[in-house]
Amino acid sequence: MEDKKLLLGLQQKEEQALAECVRQYGAYAAAVVRAAGPGLSPQDVEEAAAEAFVKLWQSAARLDGAKGTLKSYLGAVCRNEARSRLRTLRPTEPLQEDFLAPAEQAVQDLERRELEQLTRQALDSLDTQTREIFLRYYYRREKTARIARDLGLNLSTVKTRLARGREKLRALLQERGVTREDVV
Repeated sequence: MEDKKLLLGLQQKEEQALAECVRQYGAYAAAVVRAAGPGLSPQDVEEAAAEAFVKLWQSAARLDGAKGTLKSYLGAVCRNEARSRLRTLRPTEPLQEDFLAPAEQAVQDLERRELEQLTRQALDSLDTQTREIFLRYYYRREKTARIARDLGLNLSTVKTRLARGREKLRALLQERGVTREDVV
């Protein structure tokens, strides 16, 4: 029987059409399952092929003969069924908690070094006095009053230079693709 008649019979839920489909394409379905599911047992191959025919029967009403042949649709269903069975049959071992830890740590270290380098470059772009204020305030943890006294500046000047410097650094780092979340 040709595919169009088989499809029409399947769509009308004729059991004879399903039996003919199994007769014509049974070996093909098993071959597709075996090819798509290496390592499946003969029983699994048979069950997967049978399940593909069940799915064909259930979805026949939605099939459009103009979009593809019955054989191609059945082949796709068989491949999917084989892959599905492989996923359920393969034993999975849980990953050890520290399995990815060394790789993650290496990536984090690399990102940190890259961020430090970008920050140094951004700091180097500041004028000498602002860079000195930044280093003393953020790295040496000195108070603004002491920085102002040591450099002979007004306290408000030190605070203003810190604020403007932060804005300039933020803009420079954003130009290089560094966001606030990357730093925090």
